[in-house]
Amino acid sequence: RFGQLDVLFCSAGVSMRAYFENSNLEAMAHVMQVNFLGTLYMTYFAIPHVKRSRGSLVAMSSLTGKRGIPSYGVYGASKFAVQGLYESLRVELRSAGVHVGIVAPGFVDTPLRERVLGPDGQPWPEPPDPPFRIHPVEECVQRVVRLIARRQREVLIPGWISVLLGIDWALDGRLGDLILARKFPPEVLGKEQAERPPAAPRPEGDTEE
Repeated sequence: RFGQLDVLFCSAGVSMRAYFENSNLEAMAHVMQVNFLGTLYMTYFAIPHVKRSRGSLVAMSSLTGKRGIPSYGVYGASKFAVQGLYESLRVELRSAGVHVGIVAPGFVDTPLRERVLGPDGQPWPEPPDPPFRIHPVEECVQRVVRLIARRQREVLIPGWISVLLGIDWALDGRLGDLILARKFPPEVLGKEQAERPPAAPRPEGDTEE
């Protein structure tokens, strides 16, 4: 009915902002299922069609999928997984003429921010603003369209962040750790994060010494 599949763009996802040890296990699993497994399943079934059209597979990663950030550990883990999957696919599908692209933005002004999950898996009533610039969604869309049109490998938003990531990696992440610890302290997320609540439920049979 619609002809061939030229582009798959995996961008659906949920966000979670919470310190790991304070977070509910089911909520963390939900983030991984939506962000990573959702991308995995869509990509798996789209590959035969995109190979026929020699089109594009594009995934929405994140800067949290390039560098671990406090309070975004689980969300970042889901994006690290997406990043690793698509970097592998880029090589695996190279001979098939399939373009594999990754979009890794910072903070973007989308409804995702308004529904960010807290440690209990419920949306924050008023999620705290990130300590960095929030990019307009139009800027992100333009970069995605350009990536597809030019069959680029990866786009980071903002672009200059690649320089900082390079410096951070060269210094073994030590400088980045210091900066991020100051920018994302538990107190920013409220009292329930600064003062650890009761531990999240553990799997059956697991005991704490």
